Amino acid sequence: MPIENTGVSSTPLIERWQAARRPGEDIPSYEAVVLGNLGRHADYAALVATREGKPDEVLWSGARFLAWLHRDPGAPYRDESPAMPRFAVAGLSEDIRQPLCEVVERALTLREPARTRCDRVHDGIVTSIEFLGLPLTRQADSPLVLLSLVGTQSRYDLVKAMFGATDQGMLALSTIRSGDGWVSDFKIMAANEGAARLLGRSIADLQWQRLTRVSARLSQDDAFGRLIGVIASEGRDVFEVSLPGADGRDLHLKIEAGCIGDLLALTFVDVGDLKAREASARLLFENNPLPMWLTDRHTHRFLAVNDAALAHYGHSLERFYSMTLTDLEPVATGASPVVDELYGPDAPRTHLRADGSRIEVTLYDRILDFHGRSAMLTAVIDVTERRRAEARIAHMAHYDALTDLPNRVLFRARLGEAIARQERTGTGALVLFLDLDHFKTVNDTLGHSAGDELLCGVTKRLAACLERGDLIARMGGDEFAILVQRAVSARSLSAHLIEAMSRPFAIQGQEVRVGVSIGVARLPEDGTDPDRLLRNADLALYGAKGAGRNTHHCFTLAMEAEVQARRALEQDLRAAFAAGDLELHYQPVLLVGSGRLAGFEALLRWRHPERGFISPAEFVPMAEETGLIDPIGEWVLRTACAEAASWPRSLRVAVNLSPVQFRNRTLAETVGRVLAETGLAPDRLELEITETVLLAENAANLAALHRLRSLGTRIAMDDFGTGYSSLGYLRSFPFDRIKIDRSFVSEMETETQAAAIVRAIVDLGASLGILTTAEGIETEGQFQHLRAAGCDEVQGFLFGRPMPVERVRRLIAEEAAEAAPARRAV
Repeated sequence: MPIENTGVSSTPLIERWQAARRPGEDIPSYEAVVLGNLGRHADYAALVATREGKPDEVLWSGARFLAWLHRDPGAPYRDESPAMPRFAVAGLSEDIRQPLCEVVERALTLREPARTRCDRVHDGIVTSIEFLGLPLTRQADSPLVLLSLVGTQSRYDLVKAMFGATDQGMLALSTIRSGDGWVSDFKIMAANEGAARLLGRSIADLQWQRLTRVSARLSQDDAFGRLIGVIASEGRDVFEVSLPGADGRDLHLKIEAGCIGDLLALTFVDVGDLKAREASARLLFENNPLPMWLTDRHTHRFLAVNDAALAHYGHSLERFYSMTLTDLEPVATGASPVVDELYGPDAPRTHLRADGSRIEVTLYDRILDFHGRSAMLTAVIDVTERRRAEARIAHMAHYDALTDLPNRVLFRARLGEAIARQERTGTGALVLFLDLDHFKTVNDTLGHSAGDELLCGVTKRLAACLERGDLIARMGGDEFAILVQRAVSARSLSAHLIEAMSRPFAIQGQEVRVGVSIGVARLPEDGTDPDRLLRNADLALYGAKGAGRNTHHCFTLAMEAEVQARRALEQDLRAAFAAGDLELHYQPVLLVGSGRLAGFEALLRWRHPERGFISPAEFVPMAEETGLIDPIGEWVLRTACAEAASWPRSLRVAVNLSPVQFRNRTLAETVGRVLAETGLAPDRLELEITETVLLAENAANLAALHRLRSLGTRIAMDDFGTGYSSLGYLRSFPFDRIKIDRSFVSEMETETQAAAIVRAIVDLGASLGILTTAEGIETEGQFQHLRAAGCDEVQGFLFGRPMPVERVRRLIAEEAAEAAPARRAV
C-alpha cells in the first residue's frame, strides 16, 4: 500500500513523554517511554543512539519511518518489508541526515521535545513532514532520542513553484521541425502567470499552442530568426521586441533565450519604463535651452550635441562631429580636467563661434556611461546671460516683488548713506514710517488679490506726493517708509500724504477707503544710526495709532521713556513669575436664593516691590503681547484647581482664559492634564471667556471650546452684553453660564433701560437653560433688583472683595460651622 500522506499526531507522544517523568527528573527514561506498547506510533518512529551530544546510529526504525528514509515518499510501500536493523546516521543522505541531526541535538540541548521540518526532493517533487524528537535517558550510557514523523505531509512540484515565483514572464518551448529538419515553429509546453499577463492570454490558452499563432511579432523574421539561432548554436541570446499590450499600447520586452537540445526557455522582462526614461532623458537633452553636448573622455570628440549648442555656436551637427572640444578654443588648453560624478563649474573659458566671435563661458561637467564608453556631459553657460541673471537676483534681494519698491535692506543702506552725508555736510533728513489703516479688512473681505492691487495703488499715490530724490520703500505687509533729504516740514508732508491716502481707491470695481498712520523721526535730532532712527520712527508710528489713526506723530523723548518704562515693567513681570511672586486672590460667588457660597472666581494679582499692586488691566495685556500668558495662564489654572480640590464638593472655582491662550492648540490637553494631576472634578471648574475668543479665528476657537466641554468642564461667557454679537454666540456654542457685565448692574438703580436689559438677559438665560451671574454688585439696592429679576448668582464688593487664599479657607470654614446647627436641628 502507498505511504499515507500524514504522520501521527504529536500530542499523545508528548503527553506520554511528560507522564513518564519521575519527580526530580527533567527527562524520562527509555524504559518508561518506549518499552511496552507504542501502538501505531511505532510504525512512524525510530530510536537514535547518541555520542557526545550528537546522533550516532539508528538502533531500530518502524516501517513507515524507513519508507521516508530510504525510498521515494510518494512511491508504493509494502508492509511485508521487515524493520531495518541498526545503521549509522552518517550513512544517510544529506536531506535526511541534516534535519535528523538538528532535531536530535536540539532535543538533547533543551532537554525537552523538539521539532524540525524535513524536506525531500525526488524527480522534481518536494515532499515535507515534521520530525519530533523526544530525549530519553538510559542507564550508564549516552542518552537516546525517540524520533517520530508527525503532522501533515505536503507535496508540491518544485519546478512549478519556481516557475510561478517570479513576476517575469517565462515560457518553455519545444521545437517543431519540418520534414527536411528545418525549424518551422515552436510549441508552448508551459507558461507562468507573468508570461500570460504580458501576452494577454490565460495559461490554459497558451499551453500547447504554436508560437506563430500566439504572437505575430514573436514570429516575425527578426525575433523568430533569433530563436532559431539559439537552437542552432545551442547557446543563448538576448534581444528586445515590442508586443501589443492589453490597453492598446506597445509593451517593450527584453527576451533572454536559452536551450537544452530542442527545448527552448524564454524569459520576458518589461523594459518599457526604462525606455520611457531614456526617451525622457533624450528629450531633456535635445530640447534643453542650455547648450549641451556629450564628448568622449579620452579623445574629447563630440558624441552628441543638442539644438541649443548648434544655434549658440553656429556650427552644423556634421561639423561638430568632426571636431574635438579643443577646436572651440582659440588657444588649446589640452584635455579637460577630470571631474567627479556631480555637476560642478569649470574655470571660465573663451570659446570661438563659427563666425569667429569669442564668448566667455563656464562649463558644468558630469561623467557618465554612454553606450559602453566613458563620456562627459557638459552644460554651457553665456557670461552675459549669467550677469543678467546675477543682476536679476541682486534686484530681487533689494526690491519688493509686488511693488518694485526698495525693500527694508536697501532702505537701511540708503539711510546709512544719508547719515554719512549728514556728518559731512550737516544736511538733515526725515524718516517716515507709514502703516495703512483698515488694510486687513480689505484683505479679509475682498481677498488677497484685491489687497495686492491696493498696495500697488498706494505705491503710485505715495510716489506722486514726493519729489525726485525722495526714497520710498515697502518694509513688509502694509508698512512703508520714506526717506526725505530736503528742507520740508514734517507736518505739511504728513498732512499731504494723509490727504492723498484718504481719497477712495477703485479696486476690482469697488470703492475702497483706507487711511494711513505716520510716525516721523528726524536726522540728526532723533538719532544718528540707522537702527535708532528706524526704531524711533516706529515708536512715533505706534503713538499715531494710539491717537486714533489717520494722523501723524513725531518722535519725542517721552515716547522713548514710555517704552523703556514698559520694557522695565515687562522684565519685572518675567522676574516676578520666575520667582513665584504672582498671587491668586479669590472673590466669592453667592447663590441668590439662599445666600450661601456657590464658589469663587480666581483673580491674578501682582504685588510689585516698589509700585505695590499693579492693575491686571496693565500687566495682563503685556503678558499677552510677550507670550508670557501661556505659562502664567497654566500656573493660574493649576494653582486654582489644586486649591479648589480641598474645598467642599459643592463649591466650584472659575478661571479666566485669555483669547491669546486659544492660539495654543494644546489648550484642552493642558486643562485635562491639570485636572488629572490636581484631582479636581471637571464639573467643579468653570472657564470664563469673552466674545473676543469667538470673534477671532471663529472656527478653530469653537473647536477648542468643544474639546474643553468634552472634558466635563463648564464654560461661561464673561462681560455679556458689551460686545457686537453676544446673542449669536449663544447659538453657536451651548454655554453653561452668562455673566452680566458690571456696566449694566451699576446703572440698574438709576437707569430704567439698564434694569430692562438685565431682566432681558436673565429671561434669555432661563429660556435657554443657561445660568446667569451678575458681577460688580456694590449696593443692597442693586442686589434686590437682581433678586427680583430672577438672577441665579451674584458677585461683587457687597459680598466680598477678592481675598487671599487664607481668608478664603476661613470663610469656607465659617459657613460650614453656621450650617452645622441647622443640620442637627433637622
